[in-house]
Amino acid sequence: MTAGTARDASQGSSPRGNPALRSDAARDGFTTPVVGVRTMSVVGVSIKTLILLALVVAGGAWGWASATRPVAAHLGHGVGNTTVTIPGGFWLVSILALVLGFMTAMNPRRAPVTAPLYALAEGYILGAVSAAFNAQTDGIVSAAVLATLCVFVAALLLYATRIVRPTQRMAFGVTTALIGLLFFWSFAGLVSILNWGWLYSDSFRTIGIIVGVLSIVLAALSLTLDFAVIEAGVEAGAPARMEWYSAYGLTVTLVWLYFELLRLLDLLSQER
Repeated sequence: MTAGTARDASQGSSPRGNPALRSDAARDGFTTPVVGVRTMSVVGVSIKTLILLALVVAGGAWGWASATRPVAAHLGHGVGNTTVTIPGGFWLVSILALVLGFMTAMNPRRAPVTAPLYALAEGYILGAVSAAFNAQTDGIVSAAVLATLCVFVAALLLYATRIVRPTQRMAFGVTTALIGLLFFWSFAGLVSILNWGWLYSDSFRTIGIIVGVLSIVLAALSLTLDFAVIEAGVEAGAPARMEWYSAYGLTVTLVWLYFELLRLLDLLSQER
């Protein structure tokens, strides 16, 4: 981002594609300069993002352990000496993660407390879900983690070299596509209620692969928009508390990217 673009962003026109960073409270937090106190920095955001990701991993280990149980017989698919079940409290933690996510998105001042709690809860959910995927295809979780890291690094390099430049048009396109995805999965959920077997048909597999690829592209573009918001906040002299909020936004995008990659790899590994 050029200095002029950063100034425009600091005046409230920064391209925000991540819904977690689009509330009015977030806009005010990023664009209101402070005097005499520590302001946000890229290093600060990076450290707090690593902290949140570490909490996601810790929560994931907890969720994985809660979902898997050792069995005596070889099951013949995936990890043969374990069985995977939905752990107790899974839906309760899912609701808790949703509530914490909304609380953080609506009020950045809560982020130092709610963002770490969200990361733990979201990690628990991802751990349980990942265990289920890994039981079907051994090694798929490691592949999804590596792919997530590669996409993140690629998005960061494309942004740093200005090969991909965030714009208001890009933000609008990403937001519109996200709404389209929401409608698609709502429709898929409704159809699955009427015809559960459709979720395991070749037609859904093909559609799922196409939608999965598009979702990964959208997640990568969302990362680029997140980087732009963070840079704009630093240029505008936003308060240091916005570091936690920015880290939360990046974590939300990375969690989404990981899940989409995990689901796409699962679809690609299914036998016709």
